[in-house]
Amino acid sequence: MLVRRLELLSEVERLARSLQLPEDVGYTCETAGYFWLLHVYSRWEQFLAACAENKEKSTFVRDRFPFKEFFSDTPLPVFTGESFEKDMRAAMGCFCHLKTVFQELEECRAFELLKSTADRANYLMTKQAKIVAMTCTHAALKRKDFLQLGFKYDNLLMEESAQILEIETFIPMLLQRQEDGHARLKRCILIGDHHQLPPVVKNMAFQKYSHMDQSLFTRFVRLGIPYIELNAQGRARPSIAKLYNWRYRELGDLPSVKEEVIFKRANAGFAYDYQLVDVPDYLAKGETTPSPWFYQNEGEAEYVVSVYIYMRLLGYPANKISILTTYNGQKLLIRDVINRRCVPYHFIGPPSKVCFSFFTFNLYFRSNFKVVSLMEGGVNDVLNIIHSKQGMILTLFLSLSLSVSPTTNFNAILLSFVF
Repeated sequence: MLVRRLELLSEVERLARSLQLPEDVGYTCETAGYFWLLHVYSRWEQFLAACAENKEKSTFVRDRFPFKEFFSDTPLPVFTGESFEKDMRAAMGCFCHLKTVFQELEECRAFELLKSTADRANYLMTKQAKIVAMTCTHAALKRKDFLQLGFKYDNLLMEESAQILEIETFIPMLLQRQEDGHARLKRCILIGDHHQLPPVVKNMAFQKYSHMDQSLFTRFVRLGIPYIELNAQGRARPSIAKLYNWRYRELGDLPSVKEEVIFKRANAGFAYDYQLVDVPDYLAKGETTPSPWFYQNEGEAEYVVSVYIYMRLLGYPANKISILTTYNGQKLLIRDVINRRCVPYHFIGPPSKVCFSFFTFNLYFRSNFKVVSLMEGGVNDVLNIIHSKQGMILTLFLSLSLSVSPTTNFNAILLSFVF
């Protein structure tokens, strides 16, 4: 907006020069507004009054248009002088352009009065923005501020709603004041997959006895509220999709997974679409806990890094490979192994990402190949990580490894209701 303001003010200065007036009228949006009323609009009204008395003259618009010099730099002449009606339409178009310039400057005027970044952001959000994105946590923390700002919206779209607490689902619906006792919100659309991980509730009593780990999305599905269920996946080979389509009702495949070349080619160095590999304990030691809730498995860490090195030697790009795990301790151990075995060699180097949160990874990152140290993860963890495009290696607890290629984000359920 600030850059656009400077561009518009430079146009106002050029217009002032064409009218042989001082250029300081383009110093601020406020002075530009006065310039519009005193010099631009008044000249236009005089021009219209003169045109009403000289419609029979075909060259009158071309000769008397007050802003002819401002539009003299156009590739083709604006006025031909052949027809009064044709030139009048061109003049109306030129005036609409000038009117739009000053209207935009009026919208930018608030930035001259609001000096802080926060005030300018609030102005954009409440007056200019058509789409506003935020997390449910931010909505809960800033609800009072939104009410004071007069924030208004008609439609609400909530993504990953199956992993949001019920109260966190309600709060974004209540970020605006009621109008005449009625809520302004007209439509709410929830998108999610209740077969994936539920909301995180650390207190076991609240989780088990109060069922706070049940999202509003899941509650609606269990109550039988009509919903739309996507029944086709488009990022995995059909053979790989069979690993998880039992969890969904009639999950099929899009034609693209059968026709595109990427799904027909095998991944170099891997004999099967997926396979189980026995990973024995490393140095007679399996999973360890150096400190409470700090789980590590050195054997799995060495194994996933070895697979990564193997893929790099075969020519897989490092920026398309990511290593994931379910525990922060395992992530740090894997990074130590990478720093020791990969970083010193430029032809191997580190992978694109090493993350311990599948949810965060799937929100912000996409990777063609994933190497996963799952450790004690369950079925929901597996369902949450199958977002790689071409390949995946899983090292599992109980010394099992699953190699998959390529895989997908399977299914999503859309649930919408109108107020």
